[in-house]
Amino acid sequence: MNYGLWMSAAGLSTEMHRQDVISNNLANAQTPGFKADYTFTRERPVAREELGMDTPSQILLERLGGGVLAEPTWTNFQQGGLTRGGDLDVAISGAGFFVVRDGDGDGFTRDGGFTRGGNGELVDSEGRPVLSTRNRPIRLPETGLIAIGGDGTVTVDGEESGRIRIAAPDPSLLRKSGGNIFRYAGTGKVADASADVQLKQGWIEDSGVDPIKSMTDLVASSRAVQASARFIDLHDRMMELAINRLGTVG
Repeated sequence: MNYGLWMSAAGLSTEMHRQDVISNNLANAQTPGFKADYTFTRERPVAREELGMDTPSQILLERLGGGVLAEPTWTNFQQGGLTRGGDLDVAISGAGFFVVRDGDGDGFTRDGGFTRGGNGELVDSEGRPVLSTRNRPIRLPETGLIAIGGDGTVTVDGEESGRIRIAAPDPSLLRKSGGNIFRYAGTGKVADASADVQLKQGWIEDSGVDPIKSMTDLVASSRAVQASARFIDLHDRMMELAINRLGTVG
C-alpha cells in the first residue's frame, strides 16, 4: 500500500470529523444552555507497535510515523452567560442539570426555556415535561402568578405546585443524544445538586459556543482538508506514473 496515501487519508478523515463538530457548534451558537464540543488528535503508533511486533518491517517508513487518530470528543461544561428571558425561563447558577422526560427516559439539560404545556405541565422548549424532586411532571393551574424560587420551588398564587429537580450527574458519564439533551451512561441513581446551586427565574443561560473562534477554527480546518485532499491526488498521480512509465518494459 502507498504509505503516503494512507497517511494523507488519515489526516483527511480526522479533519472532516473536526469540521463536523465545529459545524454543529456553530449551528447551536444561539441554543440556550448548549455545551460546545472540541476535538483532539494524537499521533498514531506505527503498525509494528500497534501489532506488538519486535522487528521493524520498514525502518525508513516507520520514521515517517503512523499518521494521526481522532481522540474522543470533549464537551466543555463551563457555565455560559445569563440573559433576560420570559417569566417561566429559568437559569441554573452553578453545576447542575434540569431533568426532563421523553420516550427514551430521563434526560439532562441546561436549557431552562420553560413554558406551560397544553396539558398543564411545565415543559421545556421541545415539549418534554420538567421533572420535580419526586421525579414527576409539575402541573400548573390555567391561571395564576407563577413564581420559581432559588431552590426550585414552584408556587402559583402562593400555593406550591412542586419543586424542580436539579441533578448533579458526573459530567464524564454524560453523552449527547440530540435535542440539547444528555443521557447518563453510568449506573445507579444520579445524585441531586448541592444547596449552593440556585435557580434564577426570568433568566436563561446562553450557548457555550464562541462563534468567532468557531468560524476561525472552521476556516483552518477547511484549509487542512484541502491540503490533505491535494496530497491524496498527488500520491494518486505518482502511482499512475509508476505504473504507466516506470513499469513499462522497453
